[in-house]
Amino acid sequence: MERWDSRVKGDHEALEAQVGALKTALTIEGTAEDRQVTLRKFIRAIGPDLDLHLKKEEEVLFPALQRLGEEKAGSITLLKEQHGQLRRILRQLAGLVCECSGSETLDWKIVAQTGQQFIELLEDHERKEEQLVINVLNSSLKPQELMQLAQGFQKAAWAAFREGL
Repeated sequence: MERWDSRVKGDHEALEAQVGALKTALTIEGTAEDRQVTLRKFIRAIGPDLDLHLKKEEEVLFPALQRLGEEKAGSITLLKEQHGQLRRILRQLAGLVCECSGSETLDWKIVAQTGQQFIELLEDHERKEEQLVINVLNSSLKPQELMQLAQGFQKAAWAAFREGL
């Protein structure tokens, strides 16, 4: 039987792979244009995936955690703040990389710092989420409730997909 959190973990693994691609993109050798193209591809790939993942967490996992009691409110607030920061930093990185025309040169130091900031925040967020959300929900909810969360996660994904059509 599939674990209730397998879709969440699958999302996390996909994001981790994309972060690995970003790490590579930030360190590859090549022309400025090649590096810029690689970073643009990364941003186009991770942007929608990250947004969908964060949306599913906000619509399904965070409300479930909130229903467990007020003592979890601080954790939810922290995770929501990190969601906002992740979105902001990715937009900032996109602005640095995608708005630069051929006649302009990128400031690779700023691009690398922004990329590293995104990587560190996403990795920290995923660790906190595993500890604060997945483990707490696993230990607090009944198996049937956990399966309802899994179904909610899938429904949120389908709803977002339909909206994008």
